[in-house]
Amino acid sequence: MGGLAFQVPARLGLTRAWRVFDRTSVPVVLLHGVLPDADASPFNASGKFISPARLGAYLERITRVFTVVSAEDLLGELAAGRRPSNAIVLTFDDGYANNREHALPLLARMGLPFTVFVTTGFLDSPAVLWNDLLEFALYSTREQRLPAGTLAGELPLGSAAERRAAIATLKQALKRKPRAQAVEEVDHLCGVLGTDPTASKLADVRFMTSDDVRHLADAGVGIGGHGVTHAVLSRETEDRARAEVVDCKARLEGLTGRSVRLFAYPNGRREDFTPAVKRDLAKAGYEAAFTTIHGLHKPGEDLFEIKRISLDNRWTYEEFETRATGILKALRR
Repeated sequence: MGGLAFQVPARLGLTRAWRVFDRTSVPVVLLHGVLPDADASPFNASGKFISPARLGAYLERITRVFTVVSAEDLLGELAAGRRPSNAIVLTFDDGYANNREHALPLLARMGLPFTVFVTTGFLDSPAVLWNDLLEFALYSTREQRLPAGTLAGELPLGSAAERRAAIATLKQALKRKPRAQAVEEVDHLCGVLGTDPTASKLADVRFMTSDDVRHLADAGVGIGGHGVTHAVLSRETEDRARAEVVDCKARLEGLTGRSVRLFAYPNGRREDFTPAVKRDLAKAGYEAAFTTIHGLHKPGEDLFEIKRISLDNRWTYEEFETRATGILKALRR
């Protein structure tokens, strides 16, 4: 179903009418980073970085339809058996430094709560995620083809569309592998493509410092866990996956002096976490975990499989509102 089908219900006012009948299903918004478009362009094949101006415009319209609540307050309502009314939750994955630089001033000015899920192993480090480095390598290279290696055949890079397609193909292949192997293969690709993995442009997708995390927590921002190295937990050994969730929680609690109750699965698809990972989260003291599975969270559903709605920089606001109200799924029944 194309973009127009998602825009029409909002334009006709059907989405707002639907919320009158379904006020207890909760859209949890998934964001990653906030960057001006010019800064985001080498890393935005999937639309995960949104500009401050665009995000502000979205939020102004979101608050006309929904009541923004914190993830922690939502958890409290659900744990008490109450059904939240017309709530929406804002979350950011990964822990990019631009969350403090661009997201915090905007949301604080609007008085809106949000939660940042932090990858602790990259704090105070020049490291970047392998998928961000991969996008930068393919967008910045002068090469017109990627030789066979990670994949069986060559990939064309002659146009922007071909580079976006190559990025999607490579990400899909690399996410099936343990993180260490994915990192090694992206480093190799950088060499093949003549990309400098220490380029100053990569500062736009670097991570927060420990002081940044403390600053966010002191400002009332919710802080949750996102693993130590952003490893896809189902691809790791059980001991390695357990260390990812336990060590992440300990680091964040040490930094903030506050209990960390929430976790977001890296990558977050259904195949990216296991029953054993969910048990480890509960044993470690987490009370809920967020996925990237598309949908709304309904009271009574598993708190360790909370669905979210990604806010894609390429969408119109009407597309987002249609997805966030769940009206199309209801109409298909």
